[in-house]
Amino acid sequence: MNSFDCKIPNIRFGFGTHQDLAELEEDWGPRAFMAGDPDLEQAGVLGNLLALLKSAGIEAVKYTDITPNPDCFGVDKAAEAAREAGCTFVVGVGGGSAIDFGKAVAVVAANPGTSWQYTERSDHEILRPGKETLPIVAVPTTAGTGTEATPYSVLNNSKIKEKSTIVSDKVVPKLGIVDPELMLSMPPQLTAYTGIDALTHSIDAYVSALAQPFSKMLSLESIRLVAEWLPEAVANGSNRQAREKMAWASTLGGMAIGHAGTTLPHALGQPVSGILGAPHGGSIAACLVKVMEYSYTADLQRYADIAEALDPAVRDLPLKEKAEASAELVERLFRDTGTTVRYSDFGMSEKDID
Repeated sequence: MNSFDCKIPNIRFGFGTHQDLAELEEDWGPRAFMAGDPDLEQAGVLGNLLALLKSAGIEAVKYTDITPNPDCFGVDKAAEAAREAGCTFVVGVGGGSAIDFGKAVAVVAANPGTSWQYTERSDHEILRPGKETLPIVAVPTTAGTGTEATPYSVLNNSKIKEKSTIVSDKVVPKLGIVDPELMLSMPPQLTAYTGIDALTHSIDAYVSALAQPFSKMLSLESIRLVAEWLPEAVANGSNRQAREKMAWASTLGGMAIGHAGTTLPHALGQPVSGILGAPHGGSIAACLVKVMEYSYTADLQRYADIAEALDPAVRDLPLKEKAEASAELVERLFRDTGTTVRYSDFGMSEKDID
């Protein structure tokens, strides 16, 4: 067995754990910048969290001008506001967009340059977040991105219609508060697409060339949980056990890609989101099955492992049949959760392919 690293993020998991914001003991300073999903303001979630921070003696600047697939120029504007307000740490609340937005604000508010200069691209000299990067607290309200456990912040550039990623251990949250209670109100379609995102993270990480024993263990458990509990979470969002299992699957998937990275489905889906604004989960769902149908012969054992995690009933099939079944089982999950989509459903045409 080759040597490998295990990085375990600081996660507080369980129903009611968002109340722990009232007991923050870490010395991150007296003022937070709260990057919150705008839909959560009307639902009262942000107000509740602000009150919890205040009870801990922490004032907060609330910022909700955040769009899905967050824009790098919006990040720069928000970072300026955070600097002017003297914010000492960032709290990201919402789905992957809001938390990734908050992560990028934490970088730009305390380091030189713009957020896009920190993204991993070949067309510019990449800036690296320094030790001054503000501490980050992540409070996810969806079960999909696992960003509370990753070193990634994914941003759009609306001027050139491209999407890229800040990659740094400096944007791994100092604390992730994963409270399934905050996910009970997710509508079915959002539940489905975010769940498929968690599934794809785990499949990507499992077949990645960077996969190692720790990441593989995380991936298989996440795949198993998504297969078992996502259909129920979509059909019955008030099922607390289903929400809990999906929240944990999402965090495990985030940890898995934090170690092994993502592969082709994300590489194909990311530019579609950049150009067309497609939802992240949908942009991946549109290609995942085809990628698996094409790829499974490259490593029959890994795809057989995925198939067995998706459905233990395939356990006794011959290796090649079991590996081939992995794509069919994912396609079945798509049908069961209403996430069968094509890129044309997001407005993509043949002229966009190049």
